[in-house]
Amino acid sequence: MSVRGWTKTLVWALVLLACAGVGAFIASRTNPFPPGVRDPVALPSESPSPSTIDLVRWSLTMSSRTTHTYHVGGSCTSDWRLQGEIELTESGRVDGRGVARLLPGARCDFPSAQVQARRVVVSIVGRREGDELDLRFLEEGLKPVGSQDLGGFLQTLSKLRFSIPERAGGAATKPKRIEDPDGEIYASVTRIRLGR
Repeated sequence: MSVRGWTKTLVWALVLLACAGVGAFIASRTNPFPPGVRDPVALPSESPSPSTIDLVRWSLTMSSRTTHTYHVGGSCTSDWRLQGEIELTESGRVDGRGVARLLPGARCDFPSAQVQARRVVVSIVGRREGDELDLRFLEEGLKPVGSQDLGGFLQTLSKLRFSIPERAGGAATKPKRIEDPDGEIYASVTRIRLGR
């Protein structure tokens, strides 16, 4: 091969290498999937679906000592313990559920033919406000069916509003007293606590 042939081959090799280099440079600065075009090989962890919601879960315990003083005289007392779980969404909404159980020692200072409720299913709702959770409690059902809450737990529970620090061990205690138009008085001291 002549010197002129070598020179020609070398020039073409350099031109091809330069073109490859320019192409690689442009490709490294270009997005092959512009906005609105989905990458078919992207891993799910790289681009989470917008419908995915990260939840924070807390366990919640409640203890409540209640008294119902009847307008005709006499009173009933009861102690309750609730265990449940709440979920906190990114939007700050709280949803949860728990079961409250009657502890031994519930009594009335008069005879009653009514059956005392022993278990209450409770819905827990609320919102995050700053670094606290504002919670409310709603009764969803009593067991046994047809039973009554003689000690006033449900009357005060539905009126309670708790603000509790959002952290493990966060706790709050609240007394509540309600006197209805018929002269019935409901009182409670309730404590709630968050855990993991």
